Amino acid sequence: MSPSIESLAAPLAYKASFDGEAPADLSEADEAFIVVKSRSLEGMQKEALVHTGAAGGDGATWRLTCDEGPYLNGTDLAPFPLAFFTSGMVMSFASSLRAIAQSQGVALENLQCTLDNFYTMEGSALRGTMTGGALPAELHVSADGIADAELKTLADAAVRWSPASAFLGEELISEFSTHLNGDLAPVDGVKPTMADILPAPGGDFDLIHPIAGEIDGVPILSKVSAAEQLFDVEGGVGSSLKSEQKRILHVRGVLKIAANGLFDVRIQLFKPIGSVFHFFGDDPVHRGGRGRAPSGLDYLSAGVAFCFMTQLGRYAHIVKQDLQSYELIQLTRFGAPSPSLEAGAAEAFPVVTHVYLSSGEDLAHNQKLVQMGEQTCFLHAALRASNPVVVSV
Repeated sequence: MSPSIESLAAPLAYKASFDGEAPADLSEADEAFIVVKSRSLEGMQKEALVHTGAAGGDGATWRLTCDEGPYLNGTDLAPFPLAFFTSGMVMSFASSLRAIAQSQGVALENLQCTLDNFYTMEGSALRGTMTGGALPAELHVSADGIADAELKTLADAAVRWSPASAFLGEELISEFSTHLNGDLAPVDGVKPTMADILPAPGGDFDLIHPIAGEIDGVPILSKVSAAEQLFDVEGGVGSSLKSEQKRILHVRGVLKIAANGLFDVRIQLFKPIGSVFHFFGDDPVHRGGRGRAPSGLDYLSAGVAFCFMTQLGRYAHIVKQDLQSYELIQLTRFGAPSPSLEAGAAEAFPVVTHVYLSSGEDLAHNQKLVQMGEQTCFLHAALRASNPVVVSV
């Protein structure tokens, strides 16, 4: 039986230390990559280890947990996948904005960034036509002590310079490998990767323990308020498990700067009906974040992995496929020039995902599972599309 968030009895997020040496694929990871290792827990729950090389962070490994709300019959104990992605996006934008403002000698007082993300799901899982989609994100920025026109100029430059924008604005085709019951298997319906194949990550989760899961007595991740469990309404209990879908999802993230200098983000899922979660994030760009919490790109990368994991479990549930456990290792990579109003655009590169399945089904069924996981994943859809961010102040 798989462990659960409850049985693991640990903070929803914490900086992790390994018993003994860290796994080689983390300790020797290329500093340009963010490595996410994720495994399925009980029901719709997942956990992940997120590691960023020293160039993109402080070399820390973060353990994060993910769950789903009533719409997927989840236990709603931890943030949903799109909460991680939205929090990571808005942190990336705010980090870029603060860095560019600092380069211009501009002080941003009472900075607040509100990000609305919209996604679509349409088609039939049983006929293999169900497809996830992503619509343009809407970013609204406010600050005191600066004229709207100047703030708009800074915000536009920040979005252009933010790696999160490159993730959304460029057409990136994700790459995959698959292991089935311990053996490397060919993929079908997705782009195969030429990257080095890595061992399954599951055992790494047994080697970690928390260093810190709170900041100033407040959890790094926490649930603020619970969604009302409504039946037989749009976005209500079990609605996302229907085999036929035609719906729009709406996630909002509101970012402020906490007194301790960290990003303070609240995420709410409006469609379907979801709970409110709180995220602390550190800023590796502005004044050299000290690794007190995950960075925006850490959260964003975890969100992609968690969303794909959810779609694997959801598809298997809908078609009644024998999927006993599933894990992945995901590599994301970003690039950004020095911050300035004249800076060029940031870069993002295709996501590489190694999938590890334990299943009683044959190869064809598991190839279809991975294909449908990518096809219905909102965030791989965001990568496939080109959706520039809409900015207002």
